[in-house]
Amino acid sequence: MTKFNFRFQKILDIKGNEKGFAQIQMADAMKQEEVGYQKKEAIYNMLLDAELLKKEKQQEGVNISELRMMMDYIQQLQDQLVMSNRELERLQNNVKKSQNNLQEKAQEEKTWDNLKQQKFVLFEEQIKAEEQIFFDEIASTRFFRNMQATAAERG
Repeated sequence: MTKFNFRFQKILDIKGNEKGFAQIQMADAMKQEEVGYQKKEAIYNMLLDAELLKKEKQQEGVNISELRMMMDYIQQLQDQLVMSNRELERLQNNVKKSQNNLQEKAQEEKTWDNLKQQKFVLFEEQIKAEEQIFFDEIASTRFFRNMQATAAERG
């Protein structure tokens, strides 16, 4: 019996590898996004702590230079928060792009895999047809031999 050989198997393998690579890229993008969220949260918490400290210092009474330093520090944290938000937005876009890429690669692999399945079904049908022809020939040969044996016995 002949073995099924999908002539586009290398393409299917490549598409599978591309999908695997896209999965790795997406996982990496998601990790980077998570780090971005953590960074933003850390800056936000530092900003809240600094503002709380400023209010405490204002209630206690503090000199102008220390208050200016606190205000500058708070401003710096606010700027960092804005930058962190922009970075997070970029990371979210990167995740979306990697998701789209993964979907595209998975669809390509599925298309080639479906083609392989169709070719395999055709291959099985062809094998069954060849087997049926073989068995029909055996049956015809037996029938012909039986007819000859019966004719020889009669006479």
